[in-house]
Amino acid sequence: MKRLSAVFWDVDGTLADTEICGHRIAFNLAFKDFDLNWVWKEEEYIDLLRISGGLNRIIHYRNLSKKGITLDQCSDIQDRKSYHYKKLIKSGKIKLRIGVSRVIKELWENDVDQYVVTTSGRESLEPFLTNSFPDYKKYFSQIITFEDVKNHKPFPDAYKLALKLSNKSHLECLAIEDSEIGVQSAISANLKCLLTLPPWSSYGVKICQSANSCVDSLGSIEKPSKLIYGKSLNNRNVDYCYLNNIIN
Repeated sequence: MKRLSAVFWDVDGTLADTEICGHRIAFNLAFKDFDLNWVWKEEEYIDLLRISGGLNRIIHYRNLSKKGITLDQCSDIQDRKSYHYKKLIKSGKIKLRIGVSRVIKELWENDVDQYVVTTSGRESLEPFLTNSFPDYKKYFSQIITFEDVKNHKPFPDAYKLALKLSNKSHLECLAIEDSEIGVQSAISANLKCLLTLPPWSSYGVKICQSANSCVDSLGSIEKPSKLIYGKSLNNRNVDYCYLNNIIN
């Protein structure tokens, strides 16, 4: 039986509901600053999440709307969005998802290396971690962001880099994701993957069937995990033993 030696964590939608309650609001504030009549409502933004990376979403939406906005202006909008996002983070409105802190600490207690693997930029990621999980540096060995790889999820580059940095066999590692493009990225890097459905899954988003297991959340005493598919839960919540079972 293999022993779990490293876990790679996605951020947006996995560690916290940063998308609907954070990034989406920040985008809309930035659009208003640039006198654009764009307002990304929740369901529309969820559809846009198929596009990896905030700047790529702006460019994609610009192309659809046929607005005469240059790439430099798109970049300026993204910079302004980052400003608003950091303000939202500092307000304390964005919290870790259920069970995340518990699982991170349990993995650390069992000597499992942990890495952040995200398509977010470092400029917005580090303030989020500092405010939502102040002692994150104690638990995470390294952080891989948008800036560290050429090709972003669903390409496997970020996870391949994580594997290289961890110096572990892919057979002993696991990714935790919340989206289909994230799962595709992990699988393309030959990793097993746990899918935790994002908080907005109630909007009727098609559930990715490619992960090795899928739950609605990592769970807590008050709100246990619900298994969607995959290996049966040992206990009522996702824990170290369950994650170890996924790779075996």
